[in-house]
Amino acid sequence: MSAFHVWGIFARLCAMQIANQIVTNPVARGLNIIGDRWTMLILRDAFLGRHRFNEFREHTGAARGTLANRLEGLVEDGILFKQLYCQSPERYGYWLTEKGLALYPWTLLLWEWESRWGSGGGGGPVPLQHHLGQEHGLKPQCICRHCRQELRYDDVKRVISPDAEPVPASEISKGLGSQRRSRQQTHSGSDQALSHVVGILGDRWTTLILAAMFIGLHRYDDIQQQLGIATNILADRLKSLVDSEVLARSEYQSSPPRFEYRLTEKGKSLYGQTMALRQWVLDNLPPVAHPFRLVHASCGEDLAVDVVCGECKQTPQLGEVQFERDPETLEQAL
Repeated sequence: MSAFHVWGIFARLCAMQIANQIVTNPVARGLNIIGDRWTMLILRDAFLGRHRFNEFREHTGAARGTLANRLEGLVEDGILFKQLYCQSPERYGYWLTEKGLALYPWTLLLWEWESRWGSGGGGGPVPLQHHLGQEHGLKPQCICRHCRQELRYDDVKRVISPDAEPVPASEISKGLGSQRRSRQQTHSGSDQALSHVVGILGDRWTTLILAAMFIGLHRYDDIQQQLGIATNILADRLKSLVDSEVLARSEYQSSPPRFEYRLTEKGKSLYGQTMALRQWVLDNLPPVAHPFRLVHASCGEDLAVDVVCGECKQTPQLGEVQFERDPETLEQAL
């Protein structure tokens, strides 16, 4: 066998290993279901009590075909179920399943992030209120399930899992093939709540790049090798994250020019929602062995997280949390 053929086999094995890491990564598995801007907006509306097709279309701004596709996908994945509410003509509504309701902590963290970092205009979110006994402000916190300490991205380490098994090639192709980016714009009358965070995270590759940052990868080549991402896609997503001030770029080598990327405070504050999505996958999807596991350095336990109210330390439940769009509107349940 020639050296050329040996190198070709080695390259294919490396590619399969990288693909295996992507598909089995819990964050990637979650993004394969909900990591799309239209899906995120549909989930926002479902938690706001919207159930009908026309309501979703009005508030998300999605095209009819796009909306129908995403709704059916969420039904197939067990996030929503549809129920007939009108027989002539046939009309169906969409409601969250238990699996879908389990995304509530993740949604609260998105809302909190938008309240802090969004523009604050155009009908965007404002601080949440927690109605549990005595009303108080709600600042969702992502905490370690074991030691109950608030999670920090620099207090989590990645270790090798020796029991990980390869994923079938069909699953790898399925996972990688669905990495798409939607550039379709919403119409001017759509609901702009969560528009900033959805604009950043409503793309699977972007969130995977952030996940790579959270485990300590900062240089272009390291990220590209870890994710197996095409160079043009990586360059586009990194530029978008820098423009959004989620990442900062700095030169570490001048000849030839080489740059590294670091999380800003705005970027670091996305860690909680990323780990909440990971936890949703671990708690609600069939287990899949992964080459790496995360350990909370503070307590030494495998990382598992919960989301609690920072004021009362209780787990917020659907119907206990309210917001107010502006002084002239009534509060609505989230």
